[in-house]
Amino acid sequence: MKTALGFLTEEGRTKRKNTIRRICVYATLMFLVAGACGYLIHRYWVSPSLTPLQRVYFKQYAKATFRSYIKNSRSRYTTLNETVRDPSNGKEYVFPASDEHINPVLDEAGRIKFDEAHNPKFQLKPNMEEVKRLGWDEAIVNDLYAYGWFKRMFYDGKSILDTWRPAWLASLLLFISGMVFLIALDVFANRRYLKGEPIRGTKKLTPREYARKHRKDTGIAVTTYRQESET
Repeated sequence: MKTALGFLTEEGRTKRKNTIRRICVYATLMFLVAGACGYLIHRYWVSPSLTPLQRVYFKQYAKATFRSYIKNSRSRYTTLNETVRDPSNGKEYVFPASDEHINPVLDEAGRIKFDEAHNPKFQLKPNMEEVKRLGWDEAIVNDLYAYGWFKRMFYDGKSILDTWRPAWLASLLLFISGMVFLIALDVFANRRYLKGEPIRGTKKLTPREYARKHRKDTGIAVTTYRQESET
């Protein structure tokens, strides 16, 4: 029997628990699907749109982004630098390498090669004779400063979220739309099921449904028991 406070009954609590379990299953499924979608978008859309140095610095930029929220934290960073000699005074100056001055060294498969220190290999473009040295340098710097430096020098003022926007936005929209669809489908399926909900040991059927379900029955068998009287 249905009541206004049916959700407080044992049956209501059982239905609520089952509903929560199904929603958790749907959420887990859509989380995996959305995560796979975000990864594919990052690999085949976001990453190819980045310059070689943006791809090389991406992990360090992500580390600097997360660690910049920790006060006074410092980490080790590796950067590619150009050493230029000033012909007027003979002094050498170090500048961060830019994509306009260098080309990545690629293998037969089109991937960037690595040197003995496991750093990506780059070479200077033609007509860059003023650069006397191109190499990787390590330094331990403040993470907040490193975050601002990477953002300003290589990512045109874009944060990690801005760079990742196509991936995380598509994943979020897919997760929400998938959850809405699965929950709506769950509600529709359960409403159809509840039309034949058992009531007091019987099942409510229309005459046509009853005839279809029992078309092979030849009769109704009733088991009886005889009680012998004591003499």
